[in-house]
Amino acid sequence: MEVIADAPNGQKAWELFQEYSPEVVITDIVMPEMNGIEFARNIKQISPATKILLLSCHRDFTFAQEGMNIGASGYILKTAFQDKDFEEYLGRFENEINQTNIQTPLNSANIDKDFYEWLCGFDNSFPKLLGELFFKDWQWMQKSFYIYLVNGLNNNELFHKKWSSDEKQFAKIYCGQDQSFIFIPEKAQEDFEHLLVEARAIDPAIRWKMNGLNQGMDEWMEGVVNLYHKFKFEKQFELSMDDWPFPIQKAVQIIIQQLDEPLTSSHVANEVGLSRSHFSTMFKKTVGESFITFIEKLKVQSACNLLENTSLPLQEIGEKIGIQDGKYFSKWFKKCIGSSPSEYRQNKKKNVS
Repeated sequence: MEVIADAPNGQKAWELFQEYSPEVVITDIVMPEMNGIEFARNIKQISPATKILLLSCHRDFTFAQEGMNIGASGYILKTAFQDKDFEEYLGRFENEINQTNIQTPLNSANIDKDFYEWLCGFDNSFPKLLGELFFKDWQWMQKSFYIYLVNGLNNNELFHKKWSSDEKQFAKIYCGQDQSFIFIPEKAQEDFEHLLVEARAIDPAIRWKMNGLNQGMDEWMEGVVNLYHKFKFEKQFELSMDDWPFPIQKAVQIIIQQLDEPLTSSHVANEVGLSRSHFSTMFKKTVGESFITFIEKLKVQSACNLLENTSLPLQEIGEKIGIQDGKYFSKWFKKCIGSSPSEYRQNKKKNVS
């Protein structure tokens, strides 16, 4: 083991942790600016696998209990400190870390599936998986990176061969049949853009959107969600929002993010600072259809995406687009698409296989 940093107070320790991402942290509980319990809680939120050993002069068990509830790996009283206790903890941490490092990598198929469900707004285990990735393979994304959502590139072997041959740092998650998120360090962006342009010259169907600069897991999650909503909308309606009036751009984002809510044009107009009549006129002129028709189309498209790319129950999919009754969801879907949700899902699976 190697000591990579030490800090005089909790706040400085937290800053150093975010910079170096150590595998083991030994911290006093009583510290100025940020105490050890708060420090440990912050660590576990972004890096659940980090080993934390708490030190304290306090004999009150509540301190130890609170630390262990957060996820600390051990607790030593400084007043009863012995080298062998300390060495036993470090030896155990070393064995656990070595075992973790030789375990089978996270299953990419499960990550893609959990990622897509999380992206669609469902609570699942993906944030925990993401925390593990940031702790292991994706530590470099604690520093500046760009997010690309690319369509039409998944089967482009030439592109991936060129990019991988230079051993450049990047990460990728699939999102649907021919769509993926690619994460690029700031310093590699120019080379990556050149390759994208080359690929599109050969295949004009390749398209992408970019979000950045970002840093850390919270900005990763926010950037991915915003980029996905914008890309999905523009792909579905074959247009770009870039030239739209800002109130309409904002209105569309509200609709997409609250598709499970019974939104009215009056409510959305108020949210974007326009009167209902002015908003309705501007919306139809910009989007090309009425507020109600637009929402209906989004609901249908969202239901189709969830049926095709997830294994979620029909009831949950209906609730996600604002239809609480499962039977009504099936009738509504069949009226819009011409087949029941189950038939649609089955047909899509056959086409893929």
